[in-house]
Amino acid sequence: MVLVHRKRVTLRDLAEHLNINTSTVSRALSEKSSEMISPDVVKRVRKAAQEMGYKQNAAAYALKVGRTKSIGIIIPDMMNPVFAPIVRGIHSVLNQYGYTAFLAYSENNASAAHSEVEKLISRGVDGIIYAAAFRTDSVVDLCKSHSIPLVLVNRVVDQGNVDTVKVDDSLGIKMAVGHLLDLGHRKIGFIAGPKNISVSYIRLRAFTQTMAEHDLEVEPHRIVEAHSLTEEGGEKAMSVFLGQNPDATAIIASNDLIALGCFTALTQFGYTCPKRISIVGFNNMPYLDWFAIPLTTISIPHFQMGERSAELLLKRIDPESDDHYEEVLLKPKLIIRQSTAPVIRRKKKIAST
Repeated sequence: MVLVHRKRVTLRDLAEHLNINTSTVSRALSEKSSEMISPDVVKRVRKAAQEMGYKQNAAAYALKVGRTKSIGIIIPDMMNPVFAPIVRGIHSVLNQYGYTAFLAYSENNASAAHSEVEKLISRGVDGIIYAAAFRTDSVVDLCKSHSIPLVLVNRVVDQGNVDTVKVDDSLGIKMAVGHLLDLGHRKIGFIAGPKNISVSYIRLRAFTQTMAEHDLEVEPHRIVEAHSLTEEGGEKAMSVFLGQNPDATAIIASNDLIALGCFTALTQFGYTCPKRISIVGFNNMPYLDWFAIPLTTISIPHFQMGERSAELLLKRIDPESDDHYEEVLLKPKLIIRQSTAPVIRRKKKIAST
């Protein structure tokens, strides 16, 4: 068998094929300088490039413009299904502009996240989309010290002055509380996530504020913090909650994975959902409607979140962009399924005489 090695198509090959200057071909293929060429020529050049299999030399491009057309994406948990649509949204935008992405995991560990970002910077990425931020995070200072554009997605930091794409967590919790109140629930608990993660802190704060707005006091024992944003964390926290709140009729979980852990704990206590306790999650991760008891939850536009974060990062990579930091706030939506129901008033037992 004879292997035939195809010659790499160059700008000169395209120029000779079209009978135009090499510089004209180069400008026509550039997003920035194509405006200097007539639309007809740009169309002809790009069509020929596609037909002849022209591929831009990434190394040469990086040397010429000082950019690699690559970005880094850091997510906290590869097992959490909410991040897949975020990453797909990011890629849908990057593909339009010829960017590639390096995906890394931090496993919700601050040191690991810092290390992964250092590796990405050493690879020469043009910017980073960071979905694993803690409220106080060294990655922010690391990127600033290297002048690497950074966009936070789904989480925020206390330091401020960082481009951010997030959902209105407070509004989502208000929707969850309002839904339960409409069903007659008043003895509502909250399974929070770790307070060093912004979404956990913001959602817990929104819960206590919303309950107060309805003149409902939240006693300390009505709130239990899960050690992690996982099913295991939710199961352990819910077991503690049920032990100290036998009269509770509803629970709001800081995210869907915690809510799934709550289901497990309910079963262990011999309770049923929603007859005994209603449960509301947060995120609307994929396949929740496939469960035996489909979960009522707050839906986040994850794909759109990914799109907006990529658009914002590409805007920030542009050397002509201003220094004004942006915060993109997306709206949540209440998705009502079968894990919530009207409260059932249990009759008090009358002592026998």
